[in-house]
Amino acid sequence: MPLFRPLKHGIEIEVLWSDQDVLECQFSCSNGWFSGAVSIYIGHDDLSKMVDQLNGFPFNVGDSRDFELGTFDANYASGGIRMHFHCLDSRGHAAVDVHLRGHACKALGEIESVALRIRVEAAGIDSFLAQVAKIDTGQSGLLHI
Repeated sequence: MPLFRPLKHGIEIEVLWSDQDVLECQFSCSNGWFSGAVSIYIGHDDLSKMVDQLNGFPFNVGDSRDFELGTFDANYASGGIRMHFHCLDSRGHAAVDVHLRGHACKALGEIESVALRIRVEAAGIDSFLAQVAKIDTGQSGLLHI
């Protein structure tokens, strides 16, 4: 019996709290072997901006998209998530490189930071973005990519 059971891979978003100005979201990420989570504050339109920017990925094998939510500035207490969607090869196999920064993290690579790569499929990204769009309209829940 193995000592370590890999986690399900993906990006999961849970809306923890909201008011008229902001959403508090927890982003949990795993590639099956490495994982991390961060709680961040974002504007109500930030998730719809993410959907708009990532829609149609990958368009071609040279396509890459970057998106950041929260903050990576150590002068602020909130954390952040940085995502780099890109193709791995000429056949269109894709991945998202994820960096998470916890509120106590001074710099990436320090305590309370995580970096990992998650392999993704275009259909999975489309499904994920459709679910993110629903969260942005006030529904809360969990999403997987």
